[in-house]
Parts: sequence; structure tokens; C-alpha cells
Amino acid sequence: MKKKIKIDFSDFWGGFNKTDNYFYNLLKEEFDVEISDKPDYLFFSVFGNHHQSYRCTKIFYTGENIAPTLGYCQWSFSFDYLNDPRNYRLPHYLLYDGYYELIRPKVIDESLAKRKFCNFVASNGNCSERNTFVQQLSKYKKVDSGGRWMNNIGYIVDDKLKFQSEYKFSIAFENNAYRPQHPGYTTEKIMQPMTVNSIPVYWGNPLIGKEFNTKSFINFYDFGYTGNMIEYIIELDNNDDKYLEMLKTDWLPGNIIPEENKLDNIKSFLYKIFE
Repeated sequence: MKKKIKIDFSDFWGGFNKTDNYFYNLLKEEFDVEISDKPDYLFFSVFGNHHQSYRCTKIFYTGENIAPTLGYCQWSFSFDYLNDPRNYRLPHYLLYDGYYELIRPKVIDESLAKRKFCNFVASNGNCSERNTFVQQLSKYKKVDSGGRWMNNIGYIVDDKLKFQSEYKFSIAFENNAYRPQHPGYTTEKIMQPMTVNSIPVYWGNPLIGKEFNTKSFINFYDFGYTGNMIEYIIELDNNDDKYLEMLKTDWLPGNIIPEENKLDNIKSFLYKIFE
């Protein structure tokens, strides 16, 4: 018989489903999980302060560029590289489908070099560096923007991955790449185009090479100047052999899932909280 646990979720993003999310789905594999307004364990995030009214074991999670609030909780899942046994580094992309399939053999053919040039999908317009980069790259060729921000295709895409699959390159800047005070912040933006064999153009986590093979995508930190990065994109766009060579490169260093990203290790840490 599974051990029964009473949990709740507070201060998560709009549309968050308490009975269908990353943590709930992992917990129900091991425990009899009850959502309760008087929980023994509370998962909370950064979209409010309602968690302060709870008196129970608190577990923090953030997918935003915000450090763990370990003063308000006993445990945390975050992007931070912390030397603290209470924190588990859980980058936000692990909450999305596709990461564990990145180590499968790639199926690459020459037709992928004949796709449209580059896409951009965003709803947040607050990253001035990203906005400027899209404008600069568009001077070479049109960058098709399918999100709510800077939309130039006449409709909002409803299937981001399908849209990205139609392009050689995908803009994959973090929303707040211009605030690098927390190295380690990596979201789904770099991973999603990888799952459909579109090469990401990335700016965000300066330590991104710990997680993804920098030879498989275009990494701002390899150039240090957006003009140089744009020149390299243009070079790849005009050299099918070189483009396909990059596309064939393993997405992950050594084509290996890092220990901290292995599902069994994440489960082990999570289940320890509820022992």
C-alpha cells in the first residue's frame, strides 16, 4: 500500500494544474497523493506570496531567473548551482517533453538545409537585446515571428514545435538574457528547437556548455559580439555542408544525460522529502 501524503500548490503561473504537473505526476508513482487545503507539504513558486500563510513543510520551485528562497522553505528545486543539500538543480526544460530523446540518433538529410531561414516565437517583449538582435538579423533575411511579440506572419502559431521544424534556425534567447547575475538559468527555449532539428541561436546562461554541446548550436558566448554571431549565421545559411555538419552534431556533451538530469536521481531527491 502506498503511503498517503497531503500536498498543495501555491503561487504558480496562470493555468497551472494541481493534479497534472511535473511534481504531482512523479509523486503519484510512489505515493497516494491528496490535494488538500491543509497540506503537510506545500510546493510554491514566485507568482505571489500566498505561501506565507501556510505552516507546513515548504518546497520551492522556480522556472524564473530568481534565486531559491531558502529562508522561506525547507527544500527547493531551481536552476542554481548551489552547494546546499536542500536544493536540487532542476532546469525548467526538464518540465517539457523531448529532453531525454535528444540522445537518440539523429535522422538528418539534405532537405533540412533547404528549409526557411529563421523563426522567432515570443510573447515577452522586455528583452531589449533580443529585440535588437532580431531586428539586426532581419536586415539579412526576414526572421518569421510567430508569437504575440513582433509578429510579422499575420497569425499566432498554435504549435510552436511544428513551426520551428520548418526553419533552419530558431532564435532561443532567454527572456532576461541581459541579467546574467544567476549563471545556470536555462529554460526550454534552447531545447525545443533541438527536438525538431532546428539549430538554436542562443543567448542566456553563460554556463550553457555544462548542459548542451556548444558545437551543436550558435552560442553568443562563443562570439562575444552579436555582429560576429550574425556573420556566422549567414555563413552557415550559405554553406549547406557546414550547416548539415553542425546539425549532425550531438546536442548533449558526449551524448550523455548528466547525472543530475536523470529521472531516477530527481525522483530520489523528491521522494526523500516525503520519507
